[in-house]
Amino acid sequence: MLKRLQRWFQNKSGIGENRDALDVLRRRVDALAAVQQQHLPETLNLPWLPENLDGVSTAIHRADAMFRYPLSASGGTWVRATTEYFATGRELAQIAKRTAPKATSVLDFGGGYGRVGRFLALEFPNAQRWVYDPKAAAMAFQQAQWGAQPWDGQPADLIVAGSVFTHLHIDVARAELHRLCGQLTPDGVLLVTLHDFVPQTRTYATTEESALPELEDQLKPESYASVYFSQGDWAQLIPQGYRSTLRPDRFGGTQQIMQIRRAESGA
Repeated sequence: MLKRLQRWFQNKSGIGENRDALDVLRRRVDALAAVQQQHLPETLNLPWLPENLDGVSTAIHRADAMFRYPLSASGGTWVRATTEYFATGRELAQIAKRTAPKATSVLDFGGGYGRVGRFLALEFPNAQRWVYDPKAAAMAFQQAQWGAQPWDGQPADLIVAGSVFTHLHIDVARAELHRLCGQLTPDGVLLVTLHDFVPQTRTYATTEESALPELEDQLKPESYASVYFSQGDWAQLIPQGYRSTLRPDRFGGTQQIMQIRRAESGA
């Protein structure tokens, strides 16, 4: 009854009418964006690029939510979106290089369309480089653009999971952590980025992808969310025999970086 009264009041005051009009407008914008998406080239034509990208692929896939969301959030400001995209990818790849400078095998786990992967190719030119992502188009793009090979479970000296566990429900996160730790070489290291810890683990449906419904190859909402772990819950996810330590670095200025190794490792 209360909800009916609220709805009646909103309609009488014009709030309901405005709400409905905004919903129609949002759907029209989403529809136009979906049509436009189908006419974009696979690789976006960038009107501006930062300096000092020599040797790095600047190809950005049209469905790369890690680029498209900042571009949308900035109101189409190419300079800001492009600067943040390349700076963030370079930053994590350089941290990975400092962490495991002698790595001969590197896995970009959940690497998407290569925000970090393109810089891993630069930092580890002689290493065996693998990529894993649930999106077939993302896998194909990384293979074609900088020669990353599909990962089939081979052990790796270095595994980088940038902005991956920020989107995994706790049970999925536990399973993936156990899988990845099991695929580290004896002195290998796993780098995981997380949102800052909160008192209680929280999960939100809103993600970069959900804000861009026009993008093709969308992940299922029930398996892809925005997840904020508590420190206690995160500690419970680490497999026995491994230790997780907080690095002093930040990823993109917004995420913390956890470094996971075997407990007996001296590194």
